[in-house]
This record gives sequence, structure tokens and C-alpha cells, in this order.
Amino acid sequence: MGGYYLCETPRARHPYYVESVGLHLWSVEELCYYMKENLYLLDETILNEELAGWLGGELGLVRLEKILYRALESGTPSDFVLPIFEECGYLSKEEFQHFREEFEQVLIESGDTRKKRKADYLVSYGMYIRAIKEYRQLLEKRAPGRLGIQFYASVLENMAAAYARLFRFEEAADCLWESYNTLKSRKVYENYLRLLPLFLSERRYHERLEQIHADRDHAAAMREEVAAIFAEAQSSRFAQEWDSLADAERLEKLKADYVACT
Repeated sequence: MGGYYLCETPRARHPYYVESVGLHLWSVEELCYYMKENLYLLDETILNEELAGWLGGELGLVRLEKILYRALESGTPSDFVLPIFEECGYLSKEEFQHFREEFEQVLIESGDTRKKRKADYLVSYGMYIRAIKEYRQLLEKRAPGRLGIQFYASVLENMAAAYARLFRFEEAADCLWESYNTLKSRKVYENYLRLLPLFLSERRYHERLEQIHADRDHAAAMREEVAAIFAEAQSSRFAQEWDSLADAERLEKLKADYVACT
């Protein structure tokens, strides 16, 4: 590839929509920032003809568009990604080399490892349903001994977090319990205890504690932690406006506060 130079590109009249994370990009600089910060999301959902055409048609980067089409025909993901950074000089030479090494390291990781990291990135963007789909696909094809039980226990734990952020606590608890039975993590077990009172009736809650032989004092402490989180949501931060909020708005505030504390 050639040398580095700084170009000034206009903002597009029509943005490029990154469907996987629900994000609009308006310039090649914004595209570079997105790619630099999201290595594990650089797959066929963005490295495609649509992006190449947008760069040429909306931003006038016709030469780059041709390079990217050739990369799609006979190149590697690096052959597609790196010329975009070279086109606008977004990175210094040292930063470019570091990015290149990082991206090439990602490409040689196992497909399952990349898929999990991609799902983790989707969670960070709030794309919980899509993340859960990625996690589930990993679990459906898991093979004993391929990546080890720690890997799949972590997948289950992260999928539980995605479910919890959707307030789907029962599914989250199921994931945590399976993760706990895989690896016997105390942290996972405590998170499981925290979730139980969020979706079980009082009777079913105590029945479940009996079934898993939980220490009642320990379970009570976990329950009190969750109660404190929800109580905080109704305290000083929301006290002045709480009574005036509709039920849906109250739920959103409670949800945001819960997610921030988990």
C-alpha cells in the first residue's frame, strides 16, 4: 500500500447506516473511528459492497471505492479495512501499525472467540437481542474440549447480563444457573441469588432456595442488595419528579438505575 496523506472529505448527504449497532456514519473520519474502536464488529455486515459504494458515491472517494471492490473480490479483510485509514490519514504511522497488528491478531483468533467478542461489543451498544442471538449460536454448536468450560461459562454469564438489561430476569437466571453448574463461580452464584426475587413469587422464591440448598442468610443479603438498588432509584435523584412520572417512565428510570449498578 502507498504512503500516508491527510485528505478533507465532505460529510455525506445520506449517512451510512451500520445496521448491526443502529449507528449512522456521516464521514470517512467517523467510519475510521468506528472501525478503530470496534475491531470485533468488522465483518461482512460492514465490509461489503454497500460501504464501498457509499464511500465512492456519497464522499467522492472513487479511487478508494475501486480498491475496496477489488479487495472484496480477491483480498482479505485487512485489504479492505486498511486502505480506508490510509485514504484520510486518520492515524499516525505508529497508530496505523498498531491498529494493523491488532486487527490481524483478531483475524487469526478462533471463530468462536471472535463471535463472543462481537456479542460483547453488541451489548455495549445496547443491541441486546442481537447479542443474545450471537451467544446462543455459540452455545448451540459448542464442543467439549474445544475452548474449555471457562469459555462457555463466560458466554452464559454475559448472555445473562444481556437478558437482565432487557428486564428478562427469568431467562437471565437460567443462564446464570447453567453457568454456575459449569464452573461453580461464587460471583455467578451470588448474581443468581440476586435475580431470583425479581421474578419469583414469595412462595416460589423460598421453594427455589430450598431446592438449591441455599444459605438463607446469604440469600437474604443478596436480596437486600437488590432492594437497595431499587430504593435508590426512588430516593433523592428522582424524589422531586417521581410522582409526576407515568408508569412507563418510572420503569425506564428503574431499569437504567438497575443496569448501572450491575
